[in-house]
Amino acid sequence: MRFGGIAIVLILTQFVAGSVWAGAEEDYQAGLKSHRDGDVVGAMTPLRAAAMENHPKAQALLAEILDRTDFDEDALALYRKSAEQGDPDGMFGLGAMLVSGEGGSKDEPAGRAWILKAAEAGQALAINVVAQAYLKGELGYSEAERATPEALAWIRRAAANAYLPAIDALAAAYASGTGLAVAVDPGLAEEYRAQANKIRKLEPTQGKKKQRRL
Repeated sequence: MRFGGIAIVLILTQFVAGSVWAGAEEDYQAGLKSHRDGDVVGAMTPLRAAAMENHPKAQALLAEILDRTDFDEDALALYRKSAEQGDPDGMFGLGAMLVSGEGGSKDEPAGRAWILKAAEAGQALAINVVAQAYLKGELGYSEAERATPEALAWIRRAAANAYLPAIDALAAAYASGTGLAVAVDPGLAEEYRAQANKIRKLEPTQGKKKQRRL
């Protein structure tokens, strides 16, 4: 009977945990929909409910909203909770805030590490930031590191995201053989130039929303 009682308790615990998570996911989806519809205020209540149940994506999205409205300390705490659960958006948000010093002390090495983790997990903005850091010598990258095959790999990944600075850098490098670890290749240079021109024609001229600060 004792072991039977333990089994029942475990089953009930799993059921309750599953129900809580299902509720958190529903709240997150409701908040996400409101956010996508432009109702930021309406998104916050369900996102807070999900974040309190430790839903990592809800924590990351709520943190983004709070960061954009300058509630930096709250945003940093939520990003950290999300990042520690392995959410790529949480990792990128935490890394970016640590690099900039928003919400707490500036810690560029730790911030760079979190941004890299997010990029390795496929977070598009993180990939672009890593590529930009290699291109401009930001995030503590040295001149030697900027000329490595690893730098080239990240810049190519950013170009695959249609990130214009990466595409322009590759076009210039393949045209001249300088700037990146590539040999002259007029064909590839022209491909990247064509890609850049196509993107520029498609880009809206209207003002853009505030981007993550670094």
